[in-house]
Amino acid sequence: MTNRLALAVVFALAASPTPSSHPATIMKLKDGRVMHLTAPPKISGGRIVFTTTDGHTYSLQESDVMSIGLEPTPTPTPREINPLDSHNLGAIAREQRSQTGKKAEVASKITSTPKPTRPPKKTPTPRPAG
Repeated sequence: MTNRLALAVVFALAASPTPSSHPATIMKLKDGRVMHLTAPPKISGGRIVFTTTDGHTYSLQESDVMSIGLEPTPTPTPREINPLDSHNLGAIAREQRSQTGKKAEVASKITSTPKPTRPPKKTPTPRPAG
């Protein structure tokens, strides 16, 4: 039983989020430096304590920091639509409708017809013996 418990603990620790699974936090300093942090910094007593992705821990005055935030994610570039590819027909039609200002009707949900119910089975009535 203890082996199962030990395995459960190992799997739970392996599945738990690690600092690397957090979105990257960046901190911009007023002198122009940018610090990449492993986790959001802790602020106490006018000082900011943080750990960089290199593993170094630092403490700075709040007045030295310009901004703290998440690392910006790159904006995806729009996909080029090939008019000769039949897989793009839906995208081409949507693009043409948006250019003309038309809106496509959304299909309504099909309501299912109720299943017919059977009448209850007739049970034979008992007849008096005799």
